[in-house]
Amino acid sequence: MQSRRFGWLALLTVASVVAVVLVGLIGLNLTGGPSAPPGDQSATPAGDALDVAQEPPEEEALRPSLDCAFHDFMRTRAVVSFYFDVTVSKDEPPRFYQRAIVSGDGARKASEGNDRPVWTYALDPDGKPTITAPDGETRIVLYGLKLGTGGILPVEAGIRSNEYRNLGGECRQTNLSAKPQ
Repeated sequence: MQSRRFGWLALLTVASVVAVVLVGLIGLNLTGGPSAPPGDQSATPAGDALDVAQEPPEEEALRPSLDCAFHDFMRTRAVVSFYFDVTVSKDEPPRFYQRAIVSGDGARKASEGNDRPVWTYALDPDGKPTITAPDGETRIVLYGLKLGTGGILPVEAGIRSNEYRNLGGECRQTNLSAKPQ
């Protein structure tokens, strides 16, 4: 009986560590850490301290994005993470520009500028929002995506691909509201 309790305790400890690491990675992305694209100006110079009151709240100032992490079946480690910049227009479907893919072993494939792959947005046969890689081999189903919504929201997701199999995960949508033209 004691070993069973110890097993659950160990599993909960590992899951907690994974959650802390994922939150840290997301935090780095929000603060313009190592994953920030070149030219990111999220830091405010000391001389502009007086202008801070006139800027929108930090949450509204963040660029539209979607960041997703998919984990193994036991939810003990991240298998792959995807990072997208998003453009949302009033009369067009959103466009998801792949910023980076990071595998569970830390290997990173970054995309910049006009060479970034564009994932297509559509509804799957069940009516769920889905984005599909340009080669059609990988799809991310976004359960509960809220287009037209500002702020930062969690989104449950599932990845469908031969490479990553069918894994569950979570995404964070940031400011996916349409911008005036």
